[in-house]
Amino acid sequence: MYKNEVFAEIVYVLLKVYEIKREQIFEYITNILQSERIHTESNEVILLALETFRDKNLDFVDCLLYAYNKIFGYKVFTLDKKLRKLMN
Repeated sequence: MYKNEVFAEIVYVLLKVYEIKREQIFEYITNILQSERIHTESNEVILLALETFRDKNLDFVDCLLYAYNKIFGYKVFTLDKKLRKLMN
């Protein structure tokens, strides 16, 4: 089972090293998640994080925090104004 945070590293490498656009990263990873061989802690969290990453100008880790907040109700403390605004 892959930890959700592993996808943060995948997104970072695709974005920063290979300079792949956010929309393409969203498509690539959502396709990977549809494979029967890939098991994650929570596809729902990753998918919401990917959607947020695609649509907002936030780092993927912030998008993961947002998804944990929305799906599981986790309390997130942040100094990031964009993330704080999104969660309210």
